[in-house]
Amino acid sequence: MTEPSQPEPLADDPGALVGAAVRARRTAAGLSVAELARRAQVSGPFVSQLEGGRSSVSIPVLYRLASALGCAANDLLPLTGEARRTTRAGEGPRYRVSDDDDEGRPPQRSRLLTRTGEGVLLEAHHYVIDPGDAEQDWFSQPGEVFVHVLRGALAVEFVDGTSTDLGAGDSLHHEGDVPHRWVLRPGPGGSVQPVEALAVVTAARKP
Repeated sequence: MTEPSQPEPLADDPGALVGAAVRARRTAAGLSVAELARRAQVSGPFVSQLEGGRSSVSIPVLYRLASALGCAANDLLPLTGEARRTTRAGEGPRYRVSDDDDEGRPPQRSRLLTRTGEGVLLEAHHYVIDPGDAEQDWFSQPGEVFVHVLRGALAVEFVDGTSTDLGAGDSLHHEGDVPHRWVLRPGPGGSVQPVEALAVVTAARKP
């Protein structure tokens, strides 16, 4: 399987620590690199590079790895340790939501605002997406998703062919296990503007 080019982790990108957690859980589950790659729909070399701390990981791939390992995405993230976490403006680790594409457009990124680590059930992501960024990949995760658009306009598209248009001030609450993605849309003036949005995800599984 051909894997998109993987950039080196940013200074505040916890890709290396994600890789250590992936390796530990893969080993505990008795899975080979090849089997984990097959289940997560990625390449074997990518898994090896991630586990070795030589690659970053996007949000869609993180969720696929967690599903393949039988855990929540938060279980693969570094444990922050504190019971209460205050995240100041501009703080929080950044994750890719898409990869560089063939046209050379930069990946979309989100900033994680909440505590992380095994047992944490809630994730809050702050997105700022420019029209020139690469498109999001389809992704899904167990639990629920709440999206609130702060500025700009986007459509939440679902793999079943349905979609919901959202503008500034609009919100959407949906199940996370249906593959979905965000696509920027023209605003009231007819042009596509940068989007700022907040997404809150629960990692709780349905009984």
